Amino acid sequence: MLPVRAMLGDPLAYHTVGSWTFGRLPRVDITQAFPRIEEAEIVLVKPLGGDAETSVTPHEMAVLCAIVRSTGAKRILEIGTFDGRTALNLAANAPADGLVTTVDLPADWNRGLALKVPHHAMNATSVLPSGLKYRDTPYAPRVRQVYGDSAALDWSALGVPFDMVFIDGCHSYDYVMSDTLRALGSVRQGGLVIWHDYGMIEDVSRVVDETASRIQVRAIRSTSLAVGFVS
Repeated sequence: MLPVRAMLGDPLAYHTVGSWTFGRLPRVDITQAFPRIEEAEIVLVKPLGGDAETSVTPHEMAVLCAIVRSTGAKRILEIGTFDGRTALNLAANAPADGLVTTVDLPADWNRGLALKVPHHAMNATSVLPSGLKYRDTPYAPRVRQVYGDSAALDWSALGVPFDMVFIDGCHSYDYVMSDTLRALGSVRQGGLVIWHDYGMIEDVSRVVDETASRIQVRAIRSTSLAVGFVS
């Protein structure tokens, strides 16, 4: 068994309708995790055209935006910028005075990492800064780009405490655990930690399952999102 989900002819379709391979948490509807969230009015900006094997799906994007809109999250941290599409939509749905801080490796990254990562878990991508989707949009002032290794950065300098942290960076166990522990220490009481690829990638799923023994975590049906509630 591979530590990642199978890649079929249409990975987006599999992501949407395929069965999960990893993770112990039962899936719940988003309305069970966030009562009345179905009333949230969201904005989706450039939601199509993402990488089917790595990006959040349009439905997952809608769920993330609805969470931001319904909770009023202002200070948001994203680990893993990629093409900036998620940062753009988080910013578009945050309050006007909100700020999304998004972290990724720089374009001139030398392939060195603070933590050891098995070859199969190396998911670093190269997206030039000029390709970031939030640039040249009305929401660009609400996005702060930070370049660096999430395991080496001083998170206290990123603008803590956050209302929400979205973890979608390196998918190796050590990195996901490092990001998770740092997120738990950087989120305000009553804030959220959200993981992407739960149920789809073994290392991510292990970390989320282990974290569920410490805080309440809900895995969201029809997505690979898991939401942790920090009390």
